[in-house]
Amino acid sequence: MNRTTQFRRKLTYLTILVVMLIPLYLLGQPAGGGGDGGGRLAQMRDEFDISESDLGEISPASETMKLASLGMRGVAASLLWKKSHEYRVMHEWDRLKASLNNIALLQPHFDKVWEFQAHNLAYNVSTEFDDYRQRYEMVREGTEFLTKGVKQNRKAPRLIWYTGWFYGSKLGLSDEKKQFRRLFSEDEVLHENLRKQGIDVEGPEALGPARKPDNWLIGRLWLNSGYDLVEAGIPIRRQTPINFYETGPKWRIKHAEAIEKEGVLNDQAQEAWQRASEDWKGLGERSIPTTASFTIKMGQIDELHRRRAETIAEIRQLARPAYVNAQKAMLSTLDPVMRDALTTPAEERTKSQQSIADNYQGDTTPDLSVVARDAEPSVRLRVMQLVDSVKDLDERIRKTDGHRKQINYAYWETLALAEQEERTVNARRLIFEAQEALSKEGELEKAIRLYEESFEQWAEIFDDYPILVIDDSAEDLFDSIRDYMKATDSDEIPEDFPLRTFVELMGEYGDVNPQMYEEVRKTQQDKLAARKAELAEEERKREEELLEQEAAENSATANEAETPEAETPEEEPEEEMVQESEPVTETSEDSNGAGEPEKETQSGDEPQGEAADEANEDESADEPMTEEAETVSEGEEPAASDAANADEGGESDGTDVIEAVVEEVEDLTQEASGN
Repeated sequence: MNRTTQFRRKLTYLTILVVMLIPLYLLGQPAGGGGDGGGRLAQMRDEFDISESDLGEISPASETMKLASLGMRGVAASLLWKKSHEYRVMHEWDRLKASLNNIALLQPHFDKVWEFQAHNLAYNVSTEFDDYRQRYEMVREGTEFLTKGVKQNRKAPRLIWYTGWFYGSKLGLSDEKKQFRRLFSEDEVLHENLRKQGIDVEGPEALGPARKPDNWLIGRLWLNSGYDLVEAGIPIRRQTPINFYETGPKWRIKHAEAIEKEGVLNDQAQEAWQRASEDWKGLGERSIPTTASFTIKMGQIDELHRRRAETIAEIRQLARPAYVNAQKAMLSTLDPVMRDALTTPAEERTKSQQSIADNYQGDTTPDLSVVARDAEPSVRLRVMQLVDSVKDLDERIRKTDGHRKQINYAYWETLALAEQEERTVNARRLIFEAQEALSKEGELEKAIRLYEESFEQWAEIFDDYPILVIDDSAEDLFDSIRDYMKATDSDEIPEDFPLRTFVELMGEYGDVNPQMYEEVRKTQQDKLAARKAELAEEERKREEELLEQEAAENSATANEAETPEAETPEEEPEEEMVQESEPVTETSEDSNGAGEPEKETQSGDEPQGEAADEANEDESADEPMTEEAETVSEGEEPAASDAANADEGGESDGTDVIEAVVEEVEDLTQEASGN
């Protein structure tokens, strides 16, 4: 090979290199000032928002690490992940933090790096320390690590959501939540970092009752910033929209629960629950994307059912014959007993039929497609359009109901409504004060009284809101009931205990189903009412027996005390008897030996003895008796004194006193029977 050939070859290589540099220059030219969009790659980065400046803060150290890895960032990151795990096992915390920082420099826009390693620091590493202050320091390391990730990933709603979730759950739900919440409220260094991120830690939406930043409210502010980002057009990735949107309103609820457990049981707690209820209603009015081609609003489930009922009613009006025939065909497939219950008008149903109708879970609406097919030609097109509307509403109802059940929407809505009532806050305050009194010496009676007042209010709350029996605080209430039983030195719940049903279900199952509670409570109330009626009847019978026994004893005593007529004092015997016992009546004879009694009283004399006291209390004893009243009442036996008076011809020889006593006993017996 001569020199000419070598020169030509080098010239060819140089020409090829120059030609290759031209398209590279055109594609990779960076964007310049003055509206210069740069090369094609720079224009595409701006178009799809994938440039470093669009994704977040540009870190020179990160770019240097990328270049130093010579295109092998994935391999380097994997080795660092392995190293970080080894450092954690060996408790080499400084090297662990250095490894995590290097991983973040190599993969700054991989949000899973920030999530996983922040969780690693706050949940795994923090548990290695005994002192809660050291644990809190590791939790703060995790939160600050997340904050760095947000700086470099401003368009990552999932990472912002995770930061807000982290501030709430880790600081507010851990075993050391009481200490963590206090340390967070006093952590000025962390507060300053939050200010730099645009979180208003001094605003009213961030401050708790003590006018210090609250971790639940700070987490909610982070979540709201993520919601604003999504509303600006950034899509949610790696998370369902319903789970993404429910956390912010729920953090309001958790804040209200937290301050109540810390002893804030006043207007501030009530206001916190009111705001929580407003946030939850706001969630119900938010448009939630679904896998279908439409969005839903969870608070409009009733509106969807109303629109469906109106549409079906219009179909029935337009195609009544076809609708009735289709409904009959549908009902004919049901069990005869169930069919009779459903077809019977509500006002004519028996109790069993009404129970069957109430428990029927199906829909009596016939197949609307068949109705549209059999409708008259003049209205068929309109009926078909309405049928399509019903199908669309059914799909929306199914999606809405599914999302509501997924987050237990009805429960949280009811909880927020119930907790903002003054009686609920008062019931919790009574429990709190009872526990405080129980921990002090000499205040046992006060604790028992406060417990009993609280239990009565909780019984009313559970009756109005049965779903609250599944609340987490129900377990705390169950523990309070056990403390109350220890304080009263009782092993069994009384029959009339306000929360008896709740205690029995909690003791048997460990948790309470709201529907089961409502059914058992009603059954328990019926049983208690029946038992009270049974006890009242037994008490009434005992009173009747005692009264009859007392009447018999008085009658026997009076008969023994009768004196012969010859020995009776001739001078005003009635007056002497009145002074010794009570006002008596003198009977005037008639042809049958019976007459109407005339009431006689002795001026200045008062009735004496127990029978006389009862006579003064009973107005019926002072009323004049008729002839029928002297005769034997229906279902009663004639008294011995009455027979004696009949034999004596109505003479007042002392038997009139006995007659008055017996009459009083009979009146008291009738009164007890009426009660």
